[in-house]
Amino acid sequence: NLNTVLDDNKILTLANGDRIPMTDNVKLLFEVEDLRNASPATVSRAGIIYVSTSDLDWEPILLSWLNKKPNHLTQIFKSCFKKYIGSCEGPK
Repeated sequence: NLNTVLDDNKILTLANGDRIPMTDNVKLLFEVEDLRNASPATVSRAGIIYVSTSDLDWEPILLSWLNKKPNHLTQIFKSCFKKYIGSCEGPK
């Protein structure tokens, strides 16, 4: 039951009943397809980050970086990226 890890007890209770205490330096990260089987308690205790598939490639990072550059440099960098790297095809 993940609720026991996510509360102040920080004890992971396995399906067979074994209990594993977690130390303060333990961090858990879960990647899930959806929250269909998550309880309201789990959802309320977890920090949830949604990342769209359109944000998973390099082009949004490039555009963010270019937005911080002066206009004349932005055009130069864009043309260099297009010429030498190509365009972003999106996630495969």
